[in-house]
Amino acid sequence: MDLAEQGVALRRDGYCVVPGVLDPAMLGRVRAQAGEALKTITPEHRAAHRSQGSLVQVADFPGFAELIAWPPTLAALAGLGLTDVRYSSGYVISKPPRSPALFWHQDWWGWEDDVSYTDTICQVFLFYYLRDTTPENGCLRVLPGSHRRRHALHDLLDAHDERLGRVDDPNDVAYGGAAGEVAVPVNAGDVVIGDARVLHGSYANASDVERTLITLWYHHAFSAQSAGLQNRVYQAFCREAIDTDAPDGDAERLTLDRWPEPARAQVAPLFPIPTVEAPPEPWVRTPARLR
Repeated sequence: MDLAEQGVALRRDGYCVVPGVLDPAMLGRVRAQAGEALKTITPEHRAAHRSQGSLVQVADFPGFAELIAWPPTLAALAGLGLTDVRYSSGYVISKPPRSPALFWHQDWWGWEDDVSYTDTICQVFLFYYLRDTTPENGCLRVLPGSHRRRHALHDLLDAHDERLGRVDDPNDVAYGGAAGEVAVPVNAGDVVIGDARVLHGSYANASDVERTLITLWYHHAFSAQSAGLQNRVYQAFCREAIDTDAPDGDAERLTLDRWPEPARAQVAPLFPIPTVEAPPEPWVRTPARLR
């Protein structure tokens, strides 16, 4: 399937897979940087994010600059029809051996804006799995079309609730199977690209080996987005007022515009600088008008 066909799949299903974006040398460098990032995880962090495995902010590690600005990735996005892209944030998400499923959720937060209920893609996630994945070791699972059609799982409590992260109730439907779900196994070096609105999760890692993922978020047609959306994206880039990061005011938080050279120079063309001043779009994760 060529990129044009993949672009059709992305808009129809809410996701697609582009194979071989990371060559073996680049994959090795990303694995090494991810390994350094994961050395910072505490037992308390693992306990708080038992379902995810970890949520380590990419912004804390300038060594990820090459991945964020990786030319084959940007070329793939353009081939899918995603242009004028900007970067906001990303995480190292590592599921330890014998760890539970990742709860069903969607990543979009702009559901009060009318554009959220159209075919327009405002935000995409890019998932780089650093080893081959299958349902046995925790590959991605998605509900195709759920970015544009309502599903019963949309009515769950906020899927970024701390209780789900801790897996307080392993029998919660948020972790279980869902009608219509599709497994998305990939090879290391592939990238999964998905509409932030699509419902997704992962299977449990039933293997004896850690399964590591780098997730990066980009924003399509940024200059054409409303001023409110642009300013909210910029807030996320600045690590302010988002619900998956360290508390606001944390003096230890790095942002990409404070990275040392030459890492900063690599990613600077992707900074989401707003075109006009405006109140940021409200942070709303509930698709109240989705039908």
